[in-house]
Amino acid sequence: MFFIPIVIAVVVILFLISACVHFVPPKRVHVITLLGTKPIAMLNTGVHFTIPRPLAVTSAIVPTDIVAQKMQVQIKSADNLVFELPATLQFQVTNAMRFAFERDEPVSQMVNLVVAALRSAANRMEFQEIYDDKSFIQQEVESTVSEHLASFGVRIIDLVIDDPELPNTTQTALNNIREAEWGRRAAEHEAEATRIRMVGEARAEAESTLLKAKAIAGFRMEIAEGNAAAIAVMQGKIGVRWTDKVIGEGETAQKVKTPVYVDRDGSPTIPPELNMPAELILDFFKVLDGNEAIRDAAAKPGTVILMPQGDGARRGSDLGDWIAAQQASSRISAA
Repeated sequence: MFFIPIVIAVVVILFLISACVHFVPPKRVHVITLLGTKPIAMLNTGVHFTIPRPLAVTSAIVPTDIVAQKMQVQIKSADNLVFELPATLQFQVTNAMRFAFERDEPVSQMVNLVVAALRSAANRMEFQEIYDDKSFIQQEVESTVSEHLASFGVRIIDLVIDDPELPNTTQTALNNIREAEWGRRAAEHEAEATRIRMVGEARAEAESTLLKAKAIAGFRMEIAEGNAAAIAVMQGKIGVRWTDKVIGEGETAQKVKTPVYVDRDGSPTIPPELNMPAELILDFFKVLDGNEAIRDAAAKPGTVILMPQGDGARRGSDLGDWIAAQQASSRISAA
């Protein structure tokens, strides 16, 4: 009988001890209240001693790890496209007492705040801007709601905004528009490349034509000087003596006959200027061009050549008459 009170006392003590001990698991906070009404303690991870149950009641168990809350926000962009904008709010409770007792359904209220801020930011932007610059929306939403969420006893870890999700019909229409736009840009680039190529070809053709014209002009100048000297020789005003001249160097060197013009005393001289009518000279070159055309055509049997029959054709032969007249005039003057 002596041991019965001792046993009862030990049992009561053990019961009281177990009623006063609270075990809190990792990443959790227990909010303890007096008879479930007035908060009296916040217990972090570990073993704690409080007033015994049922006086001390664990009224809330609040997670302290990072929580991810997903949401789908319907957006109407500035260019009147309606779509879903997926987002994930990552938050962490920093004040369990405030989170558990100062707000009714705090997670739902937080989601409503973030959704409202997302719509306010995205509705002012066009769809492509939202797609390209989601970080801008993220920063604006976080700056808008972070102070409100702090009153919930919560801090924002991150706000992840995914790509907008368009309805299938809208996505198909946008794909068609983009395809048409890419086709237009490709056509513009191709047209620009064609223009650049044509301008380059035209410029090259112009430069080539100019070089040819300069070459022809130089060629005609050589012919004119040679003809002037030949006329002076035929008139007897000067003589000609042929000498050998080497053109080029090394293996490409060639020996050609070069005329040296001399006066009546045999001294080297230059052909005198001819007082010949310009019209007669031009007609002469017309005949000369005709002769060259006939010569070139002779190498191609069956070629048809059209020759002028006007005064130009006749005046070309007048050059010989004019030379003969000049020679006769010289002989008369000498006599």
